[in-house]
Parts: sequence; C-alpha cells; structure tokens
Amino acid sequence: MLTLKFFNIIVGSWIILALIMFPVLLRVIAPYGRYASTNWGPLISNRLGWIFMELPSLLIFVILFLTGNVSKEISSWVFMGVWVVHYTNRIFIFPLRIRTTKKKMPLLIMGLGIIFNLINAFLNGYWLGYLSSPYLNVWLTDPRFIIGFTAFIAGFIINQASDNHLINLRSGMKTGYFIPQAGMFKYVSCPNFLGEIIEWTGFAVMTWSMPGLSFAIWTAANLIPRALHHHKWYGSNLKDYPEGRKAIIPGIL
Repeated sequence: MLTLKFFNIIVGSWIILALIMFPVLLRVIAPYGRYASTNWGPLISNRLGWIFMELPSLLIFVILFLTGNVSKEISSWVFMGVWVVHYTNRIFIFPLRIRTTKKKMPLLIMGLGIIFNLINAFLNGYWLGYLSSPYLNVWLTDPRFIIGFTAFIAGFIINQASDNHLINLRSGMKTGYFIPQAGMFKYVSCPNFLGEIIEWTGFAVMTWSMPGLSFAIWTAANLIPRALHHHKWYGSNLKDYPEGRKAIIPGIL
C-alpha cells in the first residue's frame, strides 16, 4: 500500500507534468477528429478508439473505490456516482451516437489516452478507496460539497446539451461541418469542453482532494488548447462564422 507522503509526491508530479504539457498542446494539435493524420502511425475507428480509451477510467476507479478499506458514507457514493455517470456516457453512449463512421484516430493517440486514464483513475480511485479520511455525512452540508456538486451538475448539463446539438447538426445523414447556434454556442465555439472543465473542477471542489485537483488541471490543460485550435479552424473554414464568439470562456478567451 502506498504511503500518503509518496502518493502526494506522485500527484504533485502529475500536476507539474500537466503544466508542462499545456504550452506543448497549445502548439501541437492532437491528430484525431478533423485533424486526423496518418503521420502519427496506424489508424483505428474513431468510435472504437473512444471506447477503448475511456474504458480504464471506469474500471480502475470503480475497482479501487470498492476494494479500498476507507469507510463509504453517502458523500463517497455520490463521488462514485457522478464518476460512473460521466464515464458510462463517454464509453457506452456517446461513441455510439456520434456520426463519425469514416473518421479515424491514430493508435498512438488511443494508447496515450489509455495511459492518461489509467493514471487519472488510479489516483482518484486509490485516494477515495484507500487513503482519504472518511467523508462523513456532515460533508453533505459542507459548502465545498454543495458548490462542487452543483458545479459538476451544471458542467454535465452544458456538456450534454452541447454534444447533443453538435450531433443533431448532422441529422438526416448530413456530413461535413456546420455552424452551431444553440445554447452556449452563441458565446463560445466549444461549450462542450467548457462543460467538462466545469464538471471536473466541481469534482475537485466537492472531494477537496489533490487527485481531484490534478484531474481538473489536466482537463483544462488538454481542452483549452483543443478549443483554441477548433476556434481557429472554424474561423478559417466556415463562412460567416460569428466574429464575436470566443473559443471556450464567454467574453474572455
């Protein structure tokens, strides 16, 4: 069993790596989706890539949470519940709904995604299952839990509504890219990414943990550059794209 001191060193190093990767990701566009390229090696179906990439997040977290000896109170089950809801959607629902049958993902990107999800799920699952102090029922009335849980739900709703709008833009066998106009798309190019950042920031607050914080930082470090790349692509490739629309933070970025 890992000691708390050694575990914190691992988490701290993981956070530092995220901060190092952020400027790298601002310059290097991950080659999946509209940016897919054979220059990164063999390709796999975009849909299968998503499933294989996200599956470790669910399995590792749940196994560590359930097998750990930390007492499980209501708040702990809420933590697991929101994690399971998010990744059940990401693994079993979202990949089957997206209309990207011809799109590919490099196996390398899928492999890197698996490694990230293994580490992230391990850190959060091990913390909640083996190392944290019990989150007693009084935690349910703590402002950190209330604010964090509310933020997670708000982020999840933004993420789902935005994904649904993007998927519906290709209804009726339509292909290509279109300018989304509904909901938060009036203000930013990638509200689905904004929603996910809000989700995991909320998770970090309601667990008030270093692993939760590391996940929130990694989410922002990954999705903010991706949103900036998308925003630039939209402006260059879609006619009459709204000039006042920001990339990911309304009115700011």
